[in-house]
Amino acid sequence: MNPDSIEEYDDVNEAAVTDWKSETTTRERIKSVITRTTEPTPASEIADKARASEPVVRDELTELAEIGLVEKIDGGRGALYKRNDQMYIYRQVLKLQSEYSEDELVETLQDLKQTVSEIRTKHGVESPAELAQQLDPNDHDGWEDHTTWQTAQKNLYLAKAAISFYDAEKVVV
Repeated sequence: MNPDSIEEYDDVNEAAVTDWKSETTTRERIKSVITRTTEPTPASEIADKARASEPVVRDELTELAEIGLVEKIDGGRGALYKRNDQMYIYRQVLKLQSEYSEDELVETLQDLKQTVSEIRTKHGVESPAELAQQLDPNDHDGWEDHTTWQTAQKNLYLAKAAISFYDAEKVVV
């Protein structure tokens, strides 16, 4: 974003949206919005967020649903859309495989397990949810540990899946 252009707007968000629209295609914006859409959402709302017309959004979402990237759900009063979580996970696993070797993923897995173990021991709890229940609202270090644990747990699952894909490739290919 060009800092000089901010003065033209009363709102920095308006400047960011203008830049986003000028730097991306309508299709890219729709994909960006639907990738973050985890709850069934009407096309009109996705169109607003993507700064695109509703007919174009409906066409794009229909195409994305046909290839499995988007789930189309009958909402009673019309279709609702959300990302296909399985495809989202699959794409993240493939990205990990393209960026890291199997050995690097195993090393990362070990580091993540160590992180989780240290936080679990430090707080004497078995899960991030249990940690959240015992933390005071102003315990910044505790909440940082909570966030770190949740992130590490998510990354653990993805690393395990990527390693499993490496194992499957050895058997199948």
